[in-house]
Amino acid sequence: MNNNKERKANVGITIFLLIIAFVLLLFSVKQQMNTEKEKEELSQEISKRVINEVSEIIEQEATRPSEFPDYDSLERLKSLVVVNNFESWTPDAKVDIGKTKKVIVVEKGKLAKGYLYVRASINSKALSKWESIYVKMNNEGGHLFRIQSLSIPKSEKTELLYSLDDIPYLFSVPYSEQKIPARADWFKFFRDKRRIELITFISSLKPVLIESMVLYYECIDDTECLLSIE
Repeated sequence: MNNNKERKANVGITIFLLIIAFVLLLFSVKQQMNTEKEKEELSQEISKRVINEVSEIIEQEATRPSEFPDYDSLERLKSLVVVNNFESWTPDAKVDIGKTKKVIVVEKGKLAKGYLYVRASINSKALSKWESIYVKMNNEGGHLFRIQSLSIPKSEKTELLYSLDDIPYLFSVPYSEQKIPARADWFKFFRDKRRIELITFISSLKPVLIESMVLYYECIDDTECLLSIE
């Protein structure tokens, strides 16, 4: 009898423990399910916040005024390469006009605006005070005054950008940024069927490379215009 009672008691205890274990298991599963759900909801919330913050940053960048408005506009304009990878120097203060002279032809149309872009280097580095870039159009101009270039991104080489209607230059060397430059309006030359004589070289005792000299221009609205090199 006692054995039966003990067995019944043991069975009851076992059943009770099994019930407790089952309840704990259910609770654990439920907690895990809730945790997974919370993790998923948290992940979705974080994703939404990140997307919103990125969208705000992109919108702010899109509406922020450009630091280089003229430079950034070049990609939307037409272009004419005037000089490309041209090595120049003046060891005896002599200039070979045959190599330095170009003729720009306004094939047709009228320009609404125009820029001169120049990239030059000496040993793949920027020019020093001992070198200067000389450019004339129709006998107006001289040594380009570098510190009054329009704003452009920083570069290890000398990169300059000027509006054609306002070209700052020095009449003579030695080049010095302490001098007061003269100014030329080259834009007035760019009229339909006009021919513009351009002379360019580097005033230097060592070879300097004019990597690129380009005219960028835009036509008057609803018209066509075209520049070429003769």
